[in-house]
Amino acid sequence: MGSGRTKALRLAQEVLDSLDSVTLCVPFYRNSSMLRRQIEEWNKYHGGLRIILWDDCSPEPALPIVKELASAATLDVLEVYRTDIDVKWAREFARNAMSKVASTRYLLHVDIDHVLPAESLRLLRGTPISSKRWYRFRRMRVGKADETRKKDFKNAGLPDDAEFGEVAPHVDSYLCQTKHFWRAGAYNEAFLGMLGGGNEFLRRFEALHPVEVFPGNVFLHVYTRHVIDDASDLHCSRDTKPGKDLWRQIQRAGWKPPDKWLTLPWSRVL
Repeated sequence: MGSGRTKALRLAQEVLDSLDSVTLCVPFYRNSSMLRRQIEEWNKYHGGLRIILWDDCSPEPALPIVKELASAATLDVLEVYRTDIDVKWAREFARNAMSKVASTRYLLHVDIDHVLPAESLRLLRGTPISSKRWYRFRRMRVGKADETRKKDFKNAGLPDDAEFGEVAPHVDSYLCQTKHFWRAGAYNEAFLGMLGGGNEFLRRFEALHPVEVFPGNVFLHVYTRHVIDDASDLHCSRDTKPGKDLWRQIQRAGWKPPDKWLTLPWSRVL
């Protein structure tokens, strides 16, 4: 067997082993129907990876839905946490907290409206990847565009009235090593209370680790409100100006990584 073939096999085996240590990280805030769709898919994983669900102090809590719908196999690999204070747009905190409590080598962060199909999980586990990179994912939009998805035509050429089709990868849905997440400085919790923060973290991460689209036909399914009524959050302001203003301030100050994380109290509820 040639040395190139041997090296490729070693890489594949390393990845197959390491992907047994993946945590799927999903934030939740007033998306009850979307959470039901997530759990429906999780039940098809048959315990294929760890899952952390982070309830951002939603007035409609996640735990009763989990107890109602999650299979025994899902409950065996699922941890549920809840922020003790309701701060609108606390996703930066939730992603940092999930990354902190995760015990696995890899993190797979997605938004609540992004579902990892069971078939994509199967393909993901069999795909050799580089441990030096982080990976964003191809996405299929499920449903006609709502107002949060009008940018899909600009980004990927998918018409607003298309019921199903590929759109561009998302900044906050990715696979990376846990140690690389923290090496990049984690999310800046100065963005709490406003829409934004993902791109600022992305730029810091990209400076340390090349980003690629995950190879092959591994897709996330991103749902619109034409299919699931609470697929995207309409309970918090979607004004992007405060986040953009803060980003400009950070850049003017020299764009240093944040020095404070995990600034809100939380509890484990399952």
